[in-house]
Amino acid sequence: MKKKTKRKLVYGSIAVLGAVAVTMVSAAAVTAVKRTKTNAPETADVAIEAQLGTFVVDQGPEDRDIDFEKELKPDIDEIIKDIKSRCGGEWSVYVYVPATEDTLSINQKKMQAASVIKLFVMGAVYEEYDALKKDYEWTDIDELIESMITISDNEAADQLVLMLGRGDAVSGRKKVNDYCKKLGLQNTSMDRMMGDDNILSDNYTSTEDTGIFLSMILKGELPESKMMLKYLQAQTRTTKIPEGLPNNVTTANKTGELDDVQNDAAIVFAGRPYIICVMSDGVGDYQPPIDAITDISKTTYNYLAPKLVSDDAD
Repeated sequence: MKKKTKRKLVYGSIAVLGAVAVTMVSAAAVTAVKRTKTNAPETADVAIEAQLGTFVVDQGPEDRDIDFEKELKPDIDEIIKDIKSRCGGEWSVYVYVPATEDTLSINQKKMQAASVIKLFVMGAVYEEYDALKKDYEWTDIDELIESMITISDNEAADQLVLMLGRGDAVSGRKKVNDYCKKLGLQNTSMDRMMGDDNILSDNYTSTEDTGIFLSMILKGELPESKMMLKYLQAQTRTTKIPEGLPNNVTTANKTGELDDVQNDAAIVFAGRPYIICVMSDGVGDYQPPIDAITDISKTTYNYLAPKLVSDDAD
């Protein structure tokens, strides 16, 4: 029997012409976000300018060899083996270092996206941002995106999808799916609204697709990459990958969870940045899978951080 979301949001046939009322709710939620501590530094705009694209030409010393298969994968395999013995389920991990092009991929497959799908909704919205601003001039699209990403607001996500479809949910999801296909993300699809139960259909992605998408943001290859990174750095849900890192390490992440799904995907700014995505499906408990993601994050950081120190810090 397929899994159900923890709660069902009743959005019915949200009328796009009634967007003002929903936007007011979202705006209030965003105000709450601004009063909440996040993992973004006060100088986020400066940090983003420094982070976008600079590592591409800053490869670093060749003697900092990374051997994921021999030196990192065995440790992650042990964490996964332990959590599977206790909670079962499928686990997938993807780690990518843009500066060196090193990649680790474990059990790569299509998995339930949960709220990670909102990354791709954000990208699709920015793809036709100017047209949407013109068609929905009474709606603050930026506040909807911020709310969707920083507090994982389902209503904001569904409203943005409806706007993409000019009032039609099916057309809106198709816009998201076409966008993912355009980027070559073959395992990513949006087949239900966030407020719907997932009995008959669901949203899917993979750790690799998600990692590739985050790398595009980091490299500044997508429209409004800077804004996307800024919202991800302002993420309020930081109990998984960010929890396994030192307090002074900046992250930009998006989580996702259902009753038996725990996901997180992040850019980690450890000297030169790296990307890590962890997804689990069919896990039989709540906290242990979260702790396992934290352990995978900590193990990856402890391995990579000494190898990614910038030359200025040597």
